[in-house]
Amino acid sequence: MRWIRFVLKFAFICNLCFILGQLLRITAYDHRLDVVVEHVLVLGVGVAFPLNLIVCLVTAVLLMVKKIQWKPLPPWLFLCNAGILIFQLIVSY
Repeated sequence: MRWIRFVLKFAFICNLCFILGQLLRITAYDHRLDVVVEHVLVLGVGVAFPLNLIVCLVTAVLLMVKKIQWKPLPPWLFLCNAGILIFQLIVSY
C-alpha cells in the first residue's frame, strides 16, 4: 500500500497549492512570479479538489474495510487532507 502514501502526499502538495492560490486571490499580486504562479494555480485549482476528494474517499473506504491500517499510513496527512477538503467544499460551493 505504498501507492496510497504517495498519493496522499501528492494530494497534500496540491492542497497547499490550492491554499496558496486562494491567498493570491485575496492579496495584491504584482505579476513578478507569473511562471511559478501558473503552475501553482494549475495544481491548486484544477487538480487539488478532484484528487483530494478521490483520495479521501478511497482511503476512508480502505480503512473501513480494513484493507489498510493507520500504522503504515501517516494519519496526520490523511486528517489534514480531510480538513482541507472541507475547506475546499466551503470555498467552492
